[in-house]
Amino acid sequence: MQVPFGEWLPDQPEHLNPGANVATNVYYALNSYKRFPSLVNYSSNNMGADSRGAGSFRDNAGNVYNFVAKNTDIYQLASGTFTSRKSSLTGGNTDYWTFTQFGNYVIASNGVDAPQYYLMGTSTNFANLSAIGTGAPTFRVSGVVRDFLVTGNQSSNQNRIQWSGINDITEWTAGTKQSDYQDLPGSGGEIVHITSGEIGYVFRQNQIIRMDYVGGATVFRLSVISPNRGAVYGRTVAQDNRRVWFYADDGFYEVNGDNVEAIGAEKVNRFFDLNLNKAYTDRICAAVDPFNQLVMWLYPSANNTSNTTGICDRIIIYNYATKKWSLAEANASTIFSQFVGAYTVELMDIISQNLEDINIALDTDFWNGGQVFLGAIDSDYKAAIFSGTGNEGEIETTEMELFPGHRSSVQNIRPIVDAEATVTIKTRNRLVDSVTTSSSVSMNSSGLNPVRQSGRYVKVNVKTPSGVAWKNAQGIDLVASRSGLR
Repeated sequence: MQVPFGEWLPDQPEHLNPGANVATNVYYALNSYKRFPSLVNYSSNNMGADSRGAGSFRDNAGNVYNFVAKNTDIYQLASGTFTSRKSSLTGGNTDYWTFTQFGNYVIASNGVDAPQYYLMGTSTNFANLSAIGTGAPTFRVSGVVRDFLVTGNQSSNQNRIQWSGINDITEWTAGTKQSDYQDLPGSGGEIVHITSGEIGYVFRQNQIIRMDYVGGATVFRLSVISPNRGAVYGRTVAQDNRRVWFYADDGFYEVNGDNVEAIGAEKVNRFFDLNLNKAYTDRICAAVDPFNQLVMWLYPSANNTSNTTGICDRIIIYNYATKKWSLAEANASTIFSQFVGAYTVELMDIISQNLEDINIALDTDFWNGGQVFLGAIDSDYKAAIFSGTGNEGEIETTEMELFPGHRSSVQNIRPIVDAEATVTIKTRNRLVDSVTTSSSVSMNSSGLNPVRQSGRYVKVNVKTPSGVAWKNAQGIDLVASRSGLR
């Protein structure tokens, strides 16, 4: 009997769950789970504290600039080394940094310190935006909508958006070059995020507003598309082109046009709410892996009972192509889409821990840099990317009654996995009973895991080994016989 691995549905009961009860360190592709890679750090030094934000950019000449912030400093990450480009900052543990690219400028802000700018190709250090932009406000978040730098959440006006002159971040005088501001009415709470693109979405804590450029005296038309739901915190919002995902008070959602669609209801919302360490909810950090079409939320879990610093230890993953969820383990303070700069032989292992697995010719443009990877700042405060094989994968089938009304005796399991997986069987005779778990059994030379276990209700747990670059986990092939009535 072949049993395919279904989608991970932790909000559903274990019995008669149409999906998988466990799916850890994997992500769901089409008809199989794929291995989710582990973190591999590569920086020669560390930034000395948890990251409060990061951004990765390319200038008009294609050169890569990576910036990471902590409470007191903004660092440039280049050639595997952190170099401070702004010090003596004063943000607290609940303040985060937003990095936004406007032409060759990178704008950094946290709502506490003066907003900063860095001109790629020219600047050595960050400097106050007010030095080039007279009247520029102090703001927490920003985005680029059409040809305007749009800012939000000023210290004295948390519901105010203010935008620069058209294609000009030096102009902030209202009415000049279409620069202006708008205080958002209602009880939507403070502004926590602004997306970029032809249209913009302004996320408040309990409201989402769409910005459309119309020009003239109006400049922007503001339309409320979600009157009672917004983003809990700014770093819970992630964007890939016009698609935007966020975490609200009541779960996970996607914004597509004017539609706000629930993506986590009856799937993962209850699990996440119970698994999240509520003492550090401000540490949730979202990012997109566009190549694998994954959006992810790094978060501190309640499983880490010794957590006193707020470091995150889990990632909940949504494949927005297949619309399926999974879970992964990673100790980090920030994840972000990162352009990796030009490579040296010493840094090739950030692509693969085994050079023999690299199938890219050394004379191609790939090694000039600028490739996008899912990056992170790990728990050792070092720069890292998800490229390793250190994670042990774990997938568990739904609980099955193989022979309705009868107990089953399981003799063999053949994992449909291209790795030497181990297997355990979990059984019970009544739904009220505690689960009995068999010993873990390895795969033999015939590809079978000879395990012996009996019970009326059966589920199979499959683990893939760490250190192996396996590709597909599709399900199990199960051999069982009917036993007596129960």
